[in-house]
Amino acid sequence: MMFRELLAQVENESIIRVTDRAHAPQSAVSVLREKMQTLREYANSDRLNALAGTILRIEVRLQEIDLLHWLYLQNNPVKLYWADRDQEYIMAGIGETDVVSATGALSYDDIFSRLQARLARSHTHLRYYGGCRFYAPHPVDDHWQDFHTCRFIIPAFEIFKNSEGTFLAANFLWEKDARFLQRLDQMVYELEHLNFSPTNGRKHQPQIIRRVDYPGREHWEQSIDAALQAFRSGVLEKIVLARKSVFECAEGLDPVWLLQRLRALNPGLFYFCFQFAGGRAFIGGSPERLYKRTSQLLKTEAVAGTRPRGTSPEEDFRFGKELITSSKDVREHRYVLESIGQALSAVCETVDTDDELSLLKLSRVQHLICRMQGILRPGIGDAELLQRLHPTPAVGGSPKEKAIAAIRELEPFDRGWYAGPVGYVGRASSEFAVAIRSGLITGRELALFSGAGIVEGSTSDGEWDEIENKIGNFMKILTEQ
Repeated sequence: MMFRELLAQVENESIIRVTDRAHAPQSAVSVLREKMQTLREYANSDRLNALAGTILRIEVRLQEIDLLHWLYLQNNPVKLYWADRDQEYIMAGIGETDVVSATGALSYDDIFSRLQARLARSHTHLRYYGGCRFYAPHPVDDHWQDFHTCRFIIPAFEIFKNSEGTFLAANFLWEKDARFLQRLDQMVYELEHLNFSPTNGRKHQPQIIRRVDYPGREHWEQSIDAALQAFRSGVLEKIVLARKSVFECAEGLDPVWLLQRLRALNPGLFYFCFQFAGGRAFIGGSPERLYKRTSQLLKTEAVAGTRPRGTSPEEDFRFGKELITSSKDVREHRYVLESIGQALSAVCETVDTDDELSLLKLSRVQHLICRMQGILRPGIGDAELLQRLHPTPAVGGSPKEKAIAAIRELEPFDRGWYAGPVGYVGRASSEFAVAIRSGLITGRELALFSGAGIVEGSTSDGEWDEIENKIGNFMKILTEQ
């Protein structure tokens, strides 16, 4: 491809795509390197300098590979992973090309206006990956410092899979100063050292030294009693109270290795990894979509209520029937459904909802689910969607503001990004999951977060056991060979 053709692609779409065939890894690296070096050769041209401030992208079709395996092998302190629940889109990325973040008060308007300003001149394949805190700082636990109030990044290198195939991509912010050329040279060096080895050796099973729960059993019972009293006095209708279980291990934990094991147990979830610095990462496998936006089409769902999976088809059916006919669980789900319905009516021209509740069956638990979709009104963007949809009563409570205030008072830890929105933002699309069933890894420690919906009729023992079921997959990879 001649420079004029490259330049035409970059000027028109901010992307160079090589889709002639699926290349073997080293061949894809060579093609990508050639395109980067061609752009560097003409870096001082007036037409390229006119693109200063634009994030450019080069994509090369790649033979199919295991993205989590590739991510595990990379020697980079910044690692990202995103996989949607239906495995329609999967991305593994390393490094940082651009960062949009905020540290003070939580302002979706500010963060998304900055994101869209960057994305306006970029190709639709370019996406920022990241998330936001569940609530504003109060103050922030030191373990969450790297994550900020909101943080979204574009990786320097990524491998992604979609309906078209698998691609290796490089992203770089085009500038016209000497530092940019140095950064481009550094990216070529990093590209040449990407690791595509087919094997990675066996990671030793973590050895747990101790476990500490926040809150402990006594404090948990007191919190449930306080919630039930709030129901009786009419202050609250529902509240979701969470626990943090901290596991200290004998050696440092590898977040991507844990995520590999976690996903192998149940592939039908949203999986994510956000490692913004070496030694600390937020990972998880969430069953719950907050929303997916494709242009003006919005998809969301109400998920609440929990029962374990059965050890036989008969027992599984009995647990499912018990859940879908339980007045307590249906009432808990109704709070979520009504809250989301009110939010959608404010932002959508039309809304469609499943006629009946159904069961979302996961590897260890099952939930009540009702799917919803609508056509957004003109001018509605991600900032307003997050303001209206997060947090749903499935992770906060009802009424929303009073429930969040009670959560701050009753929970003896900072939620950080737990139960917050995590996902990606592109120019014409976005998707966010609710970051439940998640864990924060810091060196040798894994802090697991999970919550239970408390309504009238809840018991402290029952909700404690429900959380133990929800963290069961994490527990399995920590305790079983």
